[in-house]
Amino acid sequence: MTPDRSPLLRWSLYLCVLLVVAGCAPITVRRVATPDLLVAWQASVLSAKEVSPRTLQTLRLLDLEPVYRRDPSEAIARLHALAVQDPQPDYLFALAETNFFRGREAEKHSCHAAVEYYYLSAGYAYHYLFATAREETPATSDAGLKPIAPLAPLDAFDPRFRLACELYNAGLAKCLRAAQRAGWLDTRQELRVPTHDGEGYTLSVLHTGFSWQPEEFGPIQFSNDFQVEGLANHHRSYGLGVPLIVTRAAEAPRIRPGTYPASVSFPASAFLRFEGGLEELGKCRTGRLELYNPLAIQAIEVQGRSVPLETDLTTPLAYFLAGSGLERLQLLGFLRVDRLKGRTGIYMPEPYQPGKIPVLLVHGLLSSPLTWAPLFNDLQTDSRLREHYQFWVYFYPTGNPYLATAADLRKALAKLRDDIDPERKDDALDRMVLVGHSMGGLVSKLMTVNSDEDFWQLVSDRPFESLRLSPATREGLRDLFFFEPQSCVRRVVFLGTPHHGSKLSPALPGRLADRLIRLPRTLVTAARDLTEENPDLPLRLRVGQVPTSVDLLAPGSPALEVLAARPRPVGVHYHSVIGVLPPSGSLVDSLLLNASGGEPGDGVVPYSSAHLEGVDSELVVPADHFTVHHHPLAVLEVRRILLEHLKEGE
Repeated sequence: MTPDRSPLLRWSLYLCVLLVVAGCAPITVRRVATPDLLVAWQASVLSAKEVSPRTLQTLRLLDLEPVYRRDPSEAIARLHALAVQDPQPDYLFALAETNFFRGREAEKHSCHAAVEYYYLSAGYAYHYLFATAREETPATSDAGLKPIAPLAPLDAFDPRFRLACELYNAGLAKCLRAAQRAGWLDTRQELRVPTHDGEGYTLSVLHTGFSWQPEEFGPIQFSNDFQVEGLANHHRSYGLGVPLIVTRAAEAPRIRPGTYPASVSFPASAFLRFEGGLEELGKCRTGRLELYNPLAIQAIEVQGRSVPLETDLTTPLAYFLAGSGLERLQLLGFLRVDRLKGRTGIYMPEPYQPGKIPVLLVHGLLSSPLTWAPLFNDLQTDSRLREHYQFWVYFYPTGNPYLATAADLRKALAKLRDDIDPERKDDALDRMVLVGHSMGGLVSKLMTVNSDEDFWQLVSDRPFESLRLSPATREGLRDLFFFEPQSCVRRVVFLGTPHHGSKLSPALPGRLADRLIRLPRTLVTAARDLTEENPDLPLRLRVGQVPTSVDLLAPGSPALEVLAARPRPVGVHYHSVIGVLPPSGSLVDSLLLNASGGEPGDGVVPYSSAHLEGVDSELVVPADHFTVHHHPLAVLEVRRILLEHLKEGE
């Protein structure tokens, strides 16, 4: 009789699906050709090869059109002289536009001249915008103080006003590009601008709102040069300025405690402030380049007006993640735990900020911090969260048993606190929130409970202190099986967490994966030493049988049941977000449903396993296990919980 191979085929197909969907969708950036400003600006009457009819009309009215056709420099010099005497908006706009065209032509031959022309284009656009704004006088408050009014000139509906904003932004961007190519831009301290007379001038660089020090600023990239792939939402705002990606200088010293990737990059918005009037713009060239942290500052004051900054929070994040190598490391951390030695731990995307509450994101099985990109990308747009929270990630090898991972995390938290707050002055560090996906939720819960003797009794009934062990083995096993709640953790959010296990673990895909895992030598050595030093000890844990993370996720696993039964400490809050797949005819959903035994759930973790009695809140979202923490409703729920945490603290 021919054996029925359909179960084997079905599980093999399921394993293939698992390998495809378990990993995060890659986060990448793709360099794109930036469209020419004057082509992209559909609302204007400008063409790519000619100044606008409105500017030609201005030149014509001043009898400068023939001069401009013959000698643009002479026409612009005459127009500048007229604008100094009478700064009419028509003159200023024409000067901004003609200098932009001069810069574009000069860029083909000389970066030197292009830097100056683009600088002047941005300068005239600046004077157009703010000279026009001065025509309006903000109303005086009852206290007699003049409030900061938004930038809204009398002719705000004139298409030239909107184009002047774009001319300012494009002129500044092209000025910075040309200066960087020529080696005249040092983001740490200065921007040099050449002039035709050979003297040139230097503008200072001001850094505002950053946790990074000026000496840590390295080369810049322009956000508009990249197209983000792998993140559903692109968060940017519109105004004046140029969104940048700043890479941390490789040679910069580590001047603060904490751990952040050496290749970290962060967002900035560049703004060129032109001080003085038009005469100074033509002679002294005063002003400064201002770099703002858009995570802290979204609007600035210019001549008594509130001006929104042009910002981009998503592209710098994607740029950093695309070069992080995490996509490759997450599989390595599952199969070869020791290969990640020295790379794991708590990482900060920004330097430690005293007074802000840490939110520690803990990923799950076969994963890495890359999985948090969609949630973090959406949460960082909330100004209240940015003001009160700092987001950290915990990276660990997921092939490790989660009891060992929890022991490592406790050590990492203690060391980090000693490094950044040795005198225990920062109360915000005692209000930490942990957000855990899948197995990361189990690791997070282990930060909040007391072990007593229960976990050790899963190994042996004999008292731990009575065993013969080397000091190193004793210390390692004590850290693994005996622990207290971490008093700094006040709230935990569980996302698709298998409190009572997953049927995937004992199934064929889980068994295949389990056979491929290589546990760390320290754990295997400790188990061997335990049995060799205590040969008469009746142990449930023996050499060659040390459970992996997959083993400990099986339904009915003793470690899971002990953890699920641990009482929640007073003052700690739990929240659950659970995925339940809606009925669907798709092949992937059918396989996931089959893997979960037909129980309602996310295809990997049944609802009955993800449900935890006594939580402060529980939300069910229509998502599978691999995207439950990306679902918009889950992101909104995490945001709500964090705001509730703030309110409770107040």
